[in-house]
Amino acid sequence: MKKIIYIIFLMCGINSLLAQVEQHVYELIAINNLLTKQVKEVLDKNLVYKKVVFLGESEHHIGSEFLVKTEFVKYLVVEKGYKDIAFESDFFGLLFEHDKKNILSIWSHSVQCQELFEFLEKNNVTIWGFDNQMFSPYAYFNFSKNLEEFLNENKIGYDKRLIELSDLVVKSRFKLKKKVSKKDLEYLTVTIDRLLSNIKIQSNSMWNHILKSFKTTIPMLTAKNDIEGIAIRDAQMAKNLDFLIKTMPDKKFIVWLANAHMTKYEYDFMKGQTMGGQFVKLNPEISYHIAVSTIYMPYRSGIEKLSEDKENLLHFLPSVKNNYFIDSKQLIVDYPEFSEKEYHGMFNLRKNKTNWFKHFDALVFISKGEKVKFLE
Repeated sequence: MKKIIYIIFLMCGINSLLAQVEQHVYELIAINNLLTKQVKEVLDKNLVYKKVVFLGESEHHIGSEFLVKTEFVKYLVVEKGYKDIAFESDFFGLLFEHDKKNILSIWSHSVQCQELFEFLEKNNVTIWGFDNQMFSPYAYFNFSKNLEEFLNENKIGYDKRLIELSDLVVKSRFKLKKKVSKKDLEYLTVTIDRLLSNIKIQSNSMWNHILKSFKTTIPMLTAKNDIEGIAIRDAQMAKNLDFLIKTMPDKKFIVWLANAHMTKYEYDFMKGQTMGGQFVKLNPEISYHIAVSTIYMPYRSGIEKLSEDKENLLHFLPSVKNNYFIDSKQLIVDYPEFSEKEYHGMFNLRKNKTNWFKHFDALVFISKGEKVKFLE
């Protein structure tokens, strides 16, 4: 008898959890006309006083997520007045040349992003970057030249070795350890520190920050392992985005990046991939974080079985055949216990089971996925 009562109690508890979450689940329409009036009302309420909206994707190779994010961008630009967008791309290059060619090719050359870039151009949205990796064509051809010109214009002493090594860092990237000696790297770091102590450079906020960001690329590119390099990169990406926000206080920014980089909290299991958490510490209460994930992909199987698993986020969706939006932020306000409840998910953090509702303000599920396609 006690066992039967326990099972009934357990089932009631599970059904109660499902009902609590379902109050905050909203169906979305087709990808090319995604946002319903209800979802826009949720966003309108949550975006009051938010200067930054993060738009994440589970993996960089899923083109359907680019299409979904584009619909959010349209809404944010047309209806909410966001006129600047920062990509997980070269901070330096896009600081000087706001062109899509300086963005990672996974986006700039993808078929699914072409409507996005046409929309940005038509609506005069400025493109920025916040990555300390200097991979853009602009940085490749201009970093050392621009640095030399700045030092000459301000009559700041330097030697040619600085310019040559700086150029080599940008052009070598992850082959840097094979092309530059440890002694040269030490010289470069010491010289940059000397420049950063110069009053003229300290008074120029842009070049002061460029040099700080550039300095971090040296240990990142020569790190012992990926985890060490990721931690350096994420910390600097948070600072670069912070620089953009604080340099242009009257602007509102859309931030385009991976889900893993934009989690709101720092966790040990993320192993340094905590750009979002560090940004939130620098700028409390100004950002809203929307994570996107695709349900069906060619390499995934057993989706229906996953949706029946009470420890999987898919269990909370009315159907895995449609698109949905979960208002995580309001869910936690109404039921604080959900901020600590862990579930399996597809949003691609370093653990598939975690407290997703706390990581992100909104979770977007897209039923039918497609791989990224590239322009010929």
